[in-house]
Amino acid sequence: MDEFEQACAEIAEEIQKSIPRSQRELNQLKLKILNNHKAHGLIHVPKNADIYFAASEREREKFRELLSLKPVRTISGVSPIALMSEPYPCPHAMKGIGPCTYCPGGPGSAFGDVPQSYTGKEPSTRRAIRNNYDPYLIVFNRLEHYVAMGRVPDKAEIIIQGGTFTFFPKAYQEYFVKYALKAMNDFSRLFFSENGEIDMLKFKKFFELPRIMGEEDKRVKKIQQKLMQIKNLDLNKLEMMEKARELLFSNNSYSNFFDDVGNFNDKLNSEIGSTNGNPNILAIKNIQSKLKNEDNKNLSLKQIQKENETCIIRCVGLTIETKSDFGKLYHGNLMLELGCTRVEIGIQSIYDEVLHATNRGNSVADNIESIGILKDLGFKINCHYMPGLPLTTKEMDLEGLKQLFENPDYRPDMLKVYPCMVMEGTKLYDDWKNGDFVPLATKEAAEIIAEAKRFVPKWCRIMRVQRDIPTFATASGVDRTNLRQYVNILCNEKNIICKCIRCREAGFNLKNGKKIDFNKIQTTTAEYEASNGKEFFIAAEDLTNDVLFGFCRMRFPSQFLRQEITKDSALIRELHVFSAAAQIGRKSDESFQHRGIGKSLMAKAEEIARQESKDKMVVISGIGAREYFRKIEYGLEGVYMVKDLR
Repeated sequence: MDEFEQACAEIAEEIQKSIPRSQRELNQLKLKILNNHKAHGLIHVPKNADIYFAASEREREKFRELLSLKPVRTISGVSPIALMSEPYPCPHAMKGIGPCTYCPGGPGSAFGDVPQSYTGKEPSTRRAIRNNYDPYLIVFNRLEHYVAMGRVPDKAEIIIQGGTFTFFPKAYQEYFVKYALKAMNDFSRLFFSENGEIDMLKFKKFFELPRIMGEEDKRVKKIQQKLMQIKNLDLNKLEMMEKARELLFSNNSYSNFFDDVGNFNDKLNSEIGSTNGNPNILAIKNIQSKLKNEDNKNLSLKQIQKENETCIIRCVGLTIETKSDFGKLYHGNLMLELGCTRVEIGIQSIYDEVLHATNRGNSVADNIESIGILKDLGFKINCHYMPGLPLTTKEMDLEGLKQLFENPDYRPDMLKVYPCMVMEGTKLYDDWKNGDFVPLATKEAAEIIAEAKRFVPKWCRIMRVQRDIPTFATASGVDRTNLRQYVNILCNEKNIICKCIRCREAGFNLKNGKKIDFNKIQTTTAEYEASNGKEFFIAAEDLTNDVLFGFCRMRFPSQFLRQEITKDSALIRELHVFSAAAQIGRKSDESFQHRGIGKSLMAKAEEIARQESKDKMVVISGIGAREYFRKIEYGLEGVYMVKDLR
């Protein structure tokens, strides 16, 4: 046992004795043990995951919650997995219009070759870079982290970031989603039994845990090599599965077990050839080469999707980021085929002059049209809004956020507020250096967002109030990474009570010690007009304590854009039950999932639809949620789960 392993084992033993009650007490315990090993050269503080694997099985179960990092990630009922697509030019830059004056990143940027609108410093971008932007490797990496934190991420939500994904070639979009889903399927087959029990011995052997400090880079490389050799195998076939098990879990050398698909970078570099120094052309050729060398055409997206419907790790939601001029009907239909259920649209401003001045490449009319089309296809809509852009004032920003909810042309289901920040390599950076632009300070941004919370309705969720970009990567603007805390302080001072979904959902309230009474759940319905259609927000909530347990979004569309959606159809755009995620098919004393809330919400939606003379319910369902809807008498029609209400 090396020094690092010994320290982890001692910490696990000390936890058993002293039973720390918080992360703070646990960290103090770690430092105490670490001091005893400093004389032997140990300077790295063990992560909770290292301690988790050094503990016995009984200790792991007993202290699972204490050793689980960032439980907030799964407190809303799902396990998010952020995937970053390749560096690729943005569409309006290729047209000679953009990029946006405030947008960092992209091929050949000041931050290097990184995805458009990112800096390479964000956690999800760093993870993508480590894994060569390979969706298969990234998903395995994230699932490893969840299991190492004591979680079973069986209800996973993929969030595809990295600019305008719908501008990528259709073949790349399908490749990216196919291998993300295949990673879930293969992870399920390799490490879980049919009844959902994880084989911890296989998991530890494959990922070489506990880690040996000082050999982390070597460990990661070996894992990636193994994964690249099974990436294109059809593990649904018994002979391929047996080969994979021999490769991964035997003591044999695996370096030449299959054709060496792991060393593909040399192939890519030789095929890309001359680009005349144009980084955009280089990025495009890189995508073409990856599709040629890494995409097994014998594995179809539909086949992989079908397998994911019933495997242990399921994709219950898929989010795609795009611009509104690339979020029209054509793009919406492509996203439906991928299994997408939520679209994030960077509308940024409600003012045309601001969009034009910042080289956005789309108009207010594009924003409104795209939101309407995507809602009528069944998608959930998450709008990004950016206070502090050029030509705006504090009053304009507040009015813009207010109009998002007062103007029925917008009314998004979710909102991310991203105060404009100045970053190197952008036109806005030059304007700032020349004194022609003054960005919002932290205090000003917090004041705008706090005041805007007065207007946010109960059917919208404020997802974020700040970009996930570390402040050292920005030149000016908001200079704190905990802007939400500043906003909360202001709300308390001004007695502003936020009614958004995030502030009321059961998991966060339970975590914060608020009284929760499951027996006081009532079903309420809020109706409102949005994008020329009619919306119903059907909620399961404790009205006394203002706690939201779950909800269902139903829409009567304004237009019928696919053959599955008839004039007498109602759309279910979202069904969500909150609290800590409970494993599929199991109940948990710590979770409100799998207690019939979702079924009762769907029953209420069907009742309302019948009363309004609708004869068909059409559900946009995550691939991995289809089995749930089958259990309540829905069947697959095209890309939707449907039910005859007659």
